Amino acid sequence: MKTIFLSLTTIISLSLFSCKSKKESNTVSKINTETNTSNTSQNIANGTYRLIVSFISIGTGIDGEAYSRLEKFIQDHPKKPSYEKKRWGREGEEDFMFTLKEFKASEQQKFISDLKAAIGKSDRVHYKENEKSR
Repeated sequence: MKTIFLSLTTIISLSLFSCKSKKESNTVSKINTETNTSNTSQNIANGTYRLIVSFISIGTGIDGEAYSRLEKFIQDHPKKPSYEKKRWGREGEEDFMFTLKEFKASEQQKFISDLKAAIGKSDRVHYKENEKSR
């Protein structure tokens, strides 16, 4: 009787754990598929961006004024450059990722310097050029 009870308990426990694992793996694969599809369609062929503007936090949240100045600069720019936004932190940290396909090579550096001037100096805004996103 004791052996039957132990065998039955073991079988039930294993079946419960195996069901949970299948559910989690389906969720993970669905998330990965959605992420890969959106990244592939919007990124440059090799996955790098011409400019990434990162709003970071040092325990005080992001620089909201600089964030607003960036949004206004993009909105008012005559070429309306396309970009992607990616939130990555708990305190509002976010990246603006630009491919700058709308610009000729000679215009890209001017856009970048104008954008930096519009945002102004801030220790909570970082810039990366020709790099992959997080």
